[in-house]
This record gives sequence, C-alpha cells and structure tokens, in this order.
Amino acid sequence: MDFEHIVIHKDSDWHSAFPEVIRLRNGDLVSVFRQAPVRPGSGVHGERGAKVTHFHQDANSRIALVRSTDDGRTWAPESRVIVDESNGSQDLNLAMVSQVSSGELIVNNMRLFAYLDDEGKAALAGKRQIMEDRPARPFDSMGFDSLYMMRSGDDGHTWSEPARFGIPTMDFWTHTGQTGVVELPDGTWLLPFHGHGAGDVPAPRSYDGGGAPGQACDRVYVARSNDQGLTWGRPSVALHDPDGVVGFHEPPLLRMSSGRLLIVTRTAGAEGHFYQAYSDDDGWTWQGLGRTLIVGVPSHLLELESGRILCTYGYREPPYGVRACFSDDGGATWDVDNEVVIRDDGMHLDLGYPASIQLLDGRILSAYYFHGEDGVRYIGGSVWSEP
Repeated sequence: MDFEHIVIHKDSDWHSAFPEVIRLRNGDLVSVFRQAPVRPGSGVHGERGAKVTHFHQDANSRIALVRSTDDGRTWAPESRVIVDESNGSQDLNLAMVSQVSSGELIVNNMRLFAYLDDEGKAALAGKRQIMEDRPARPFDSMGFDSLYMMRSGDDGHTWSEPARFGIPTMDFWTHTGQTGVVELPDGTWLLPFHGHGAGDVPAPRSYDGGGAPGQACDRVYVARSNDQGLTWGRPSVALHDPDGVVGFHEPPLLRMSSGRLLIVTRTAGAEGHFYQAYSDDDGWTWQGLGRTLIVGVPSHLLELESGRILCTYGYREPPYGVRACFSDDGGATWDVDNEVVIRDDGMHLDLGYPASIQLLDGRILSAYYFHGEDGVRYIGGSVWSEP
C-alpha cells in the first residue's frame, strides 16, 4: 500500500497538534489545530536528545486554521488564521470544527486558567478541577475554566469573539471530544465530551497510568442544543464504568447514513483498548458498551463512500505512528487482523490525534501531528487508498 506523506502546516516557533479536518460546502478543506510556543528545553514526556520542548497545557497557546483550495494537495502557510488567541493567562486546547446547515462554521474548545496561586485555587475549590503544579511546567497550578465556542459566517476567514458555554452537571471538568457539532436532520446539535463531577474522583488505586490521576471516573457524554448552540440541555451518558476502573476520554461522534450514532473512544484502565457504544434514538440512550480489539490513542471515525467505517488512531507504543482499522458492518466488528499502518516512523510517543477525510478522487487524507529530529511538532498528513 502506498502512502504520500505531506506537511499541512509547520512553524518552527510553534508546536502544532491535535488537528481536525473537514470539507466545506465551497469545496475548501480546512484544518483546525492547537499551537503552543516552542521553548528551549529537554523535550516532553522524557524524550531523549530533544533540542526543544513544549507543553500540552501552555498559557500562551492558541487555536489556528489553515486551508487547502485544491482538495488537500497544497496548504498555503499564508492561509493561517488565528481562531482563538490567548491573552497569556489561559491555556486554549483541543479545538474541533464543523459546518452546520446554515453554512456557519463552529469551533468549540476548552480553556484552563493558568498561574493559579493559593487564593485562585481556593476560589475554584469544589467548583472546578484544579491540576496541581508540575515541576517542569512554568505555569504554576492550572484549573478548568469552561468550554468556549467561536463562529464564522465567511467560511473561516474571520471569527466571532469566544463565547463561554457550559453543560449542566459538567462544570467541574469537561473535555472536548474528537469531533465538533453533529447536526441531526431536525436541526438539533449534538456535541460529544468527556468529564466528571466534583464527587466522581475515585481512589488513585483504580488508575493504571492511562492519563492523569482521577481519570478512571471520566465518562463520555453527548449534549444537545435546540437553539444553534446558545443553550445546552442535560447530556446523555454514552459510556460509563460505575466501578470506576475504566475511564473514557476524547470521544469521536459519527452519525452514519443509517442514522445510527457511533462512538469508539480512548480509555484509561483498559490496557489501551478502545471501547464503543451506539445509539439508535438520536443520542438519548446508548447500547452496546464493549471493549474492542483496537489499541490506540485516541480515535477518529469516518463513513466512506463504500459504506465501510474507518477508525484512525495514534499508536503510542514502539514503533510509534498512526494506524487505522475498517469495519464492514457499521462498527459492530473491526478488522484488526488487517490493521493499516499509515506511519511507523515516529521518533517519540508524543504524536497522533488523527482526523481523516475522503478526497474527491476517493483517496483518504489522514491528518495528525508528528515531528522529526528538530523536535518541532507539525501538522502532517498521509494520502492513501482504501484497500
């Protein structure tokens, strides 16, 4: 199988990561991703021989967008637009983009307060999750602020000011999913998240190292809005382990042509295996919770013109890279015996978070973040054909 590896966006001064990619009605492809300053240092997550470092929570991070007008063949650096700019006091993270039936582009992301002193932490205590200091991170304690939304009426060239929004029962900690707004035929907006409440944090012994302590209680929610994102109702719970052993994180939400909703999501406490669930009533109730044979971090779902479901995911065990699996039965089973290795030349586990789209010629473009020997993370892509 042939793979054409491309660079979607690279800037030597900025660490770029966590991309989403969609096709607009006008034919443009846009990719939205997070950027954080590249800083001098000794790498991230124990990376050996690194010349530079970056932080997955950074008070000077931002959300950027780049565009292709030739179906993904080229991505002009000058097309970059800053969707959400930090003022230096907050981390801006995990942005997802979608285009709804009105033509409006919607970006949703999450923000964390930085530089929290004892007074700042006391003000948030019991109301928001607080992440304590990390010795190598120069931003002191950080605490969850809220979810935010930006809108564009001109295909992403200009954007509204960020608007804070919250989900009832999820103010304590809410983390964006791996897809943005999914619009139902009746105009209802759905958004996938993971999170937990103040009383949901389990004992550390229930945690095996798949994320931050306390993540074993994280559950996946799907929230809905009937007024184009102005207000959000009580979310449905899609995946949850009442025993607090398995946590569910960063869910993609796919609405298939059959109308069924599917989630195949990252976990903690499950040896890296994805879990999945589905809904046949527009997300009100969820069935089929179960462990898959796919191992990865995290996932993205796409229904192809052939009718097959593509699951793309990062692979953070040697050899590091990006992989994919197909389902021929609407996600009921996955052909792990014929797993596609898109890349296996990663130098370090800090990579992945892929998103895939089908090009006009039928090939697949999988976007992800990657890096070479300079240590600067960039948004890469691989163009390949469905086997």
